[in-house]
Formats: sequence, C-alpha cells, structure tokens
Amino acid sequence: MKKVLALVTLAGFLLTGCGAKSAQTVSTPSSSAMAEVVSGVTVPNVVGKALDKAAEELENLGLKIDATDTADGKMIVRKSNWQVTTQDVSPGTTVSKSSRINLGVKHLTDATPTPTPSPTPDADATAAAAKAAADKAAADKAAADAAAAKVAADQLAAQQAAAAQQAARNVPAPPAAPADVYFASCAAAKAAGAAPMRAGSPGYRPGLDGDKDGIACDK
Repeated sequence: MKKVLALVTLAGFLLTGCGAKSAQTVSTPSSSAMAEVVSGVTVPNVVGKALDKAAEELENLGLKIDATDTADGKMIVRKSNWQVTTQDVSPGTTVSKSSRINLGVKHLTDATPTPTPSPTPDADATAAAAKAAADKAAADKAAADAAAAKVAADQLAAQQAAAAQQAARNVPAPPAAPADVYFASCAAAKAAGAAPMRAGSPGYRPGLDGDKDGIACDK
C-alpha cells in the first residue's frame, strides 16, 4: 500500500508540474496584438480612375462601394464608361474591412471611341485597274502572236528561197555552140539543139538562111 500511495503521489506531482509549466508557456494575446488582427485597411485614392478599375481596387481590399452620377443622375450600366470624381472617405484614411465607400462619378462620352473605318477601295478605281490589267494582257498576247507570225513568215521565206536556189541549180543550162561550129544542114543544127540561129551566132551561115531574114533554120 505504501508503494501504491507513493506512486500515486509522484504521478500527481508530475501532472501538476507539467500543467503549471504549460500554463506558463501559453499566454493571452495582448491588446496591441488583437488590434493588429482586427486593424482596418488604408483607403487608396481612386479619384480620376475609371469606375471599373476603382471598384476592383477597393473591392480587392475588402471594401464595398456605391457609385452615383453626380452630374445628371443617370443609371450606371457599364462601369468602364464612367470616371470617379469624388470619394467620401479621404485617401490614406484607415477603415475597417467591409466599410462602404461612396463614389461620385461622371459619364465619359468618349470612353469608347468609335474606331475609324479603314478606307475601302473605290469601285471605279478597282474597275479601272482591272480594265488596265486586261488591256495589258491583251496587248502582250497580240505582241506575242505578232512575233510568232513574223518568225513563221521568216521561216517560210527562207524555205522558199532555199527551194528557188535548189530549183535553179537543178535546171540544166542550154549547151553553148562552139564558135567554129559548122552545120551541114538545118537538120543537123536542130539535132544539136542549136536551131534556130541568128546571124552572128555560132553555126549561122547564109546557106542555111533560105529566106535571108537573118535567122537560119527557123522553119
């Protein structure tokens, strides 16, 4: 029994000591630490910015916004077409999260400028260019045809000239009578291919010119 009581007493002492030590190590957060935890956010300056950019910046900080058209009281549809002119909380002010910031805005008439349409080609200019291209193609074709025709004509002329030269070479020249030729009769002159013979030509002699007209063996 004494041993059991001693063990129980020792266990209680150890538990009490550990509990006391744990109590000493766990401390309650100070008021300054709690203030840091619940501290708010610093309001930025969004005046002059587009409403969509200003709203995004404030909402990312956990703040809420209200926007009002301070000029004409128009309904805000597209935030990118509006610009912040005022904010009811001064820039640099620290507020708690979820605070509401009221913004005054004005509409930007030129917020989304209409893009200038790119110039389209003039129809007349396009037609004129097409006609000029067609005319040039036709002229080029006519020139090519003329050149081909000239080549063909030159080839034909060359062929005809060559044929004429060949024909001239193939025609036998009449045999020339020797200067001292003598024909006993017109039959002999005709057989030799020399008749008729004019006065002064080889083979002519008055004896063969029966009608004395200057041409022998003409009959």
